[in-house]
Amino acid sequence: MEQQLKIGVVIVDEHSTFAHNFLSATIESLRALGCSEQNILLRHSPRIYNATMVTQFFAEYTDVDAVVILCPSADTPEYRAMLDGVTKLQIAWNMPVCIGDCTAAAEAVEMVRMQNEMEAAAPEQIAQDRKSIN
Repeated sequence: MEQQLKIGVVIVDEHSTFAHNFLSATIESLRALGCSEQNILLRHSPRIYNATMVTQFFAEYTDVDAVVILCPSADTPEYRAMLDGVTKLQIAWNMPVCIGDCTAAAEAVEMVRMQNEMEAAAPEQIAQDRKSIN
């Protein structure tokens, strides 16, 4: 039996129209990919640069397998700072974070499944459940 995934979803209030346009499709996508409604955790970030901190909170205070940040791509200093922070969090916490529209949900699930498969196939001396970092 496959593990029940738990996914955090960050709604960036600064881009609320974008986030709410894709929220239903994101939830439906996650449900279709095997996430139960109670394992989809929604949190709000006031601004794009706060999304990194909300992701950090998911890593520290929950047992989510991945985080989806509903936010449009932008060539702004704030967006680039968020990307930099999220990249560092992914490495530090060994937790996939995907950014974008509802397609980010499928990407997050794919990354978690690949991580689980690679962890299961790792030699015993390496397979110290690196996911338990978070």
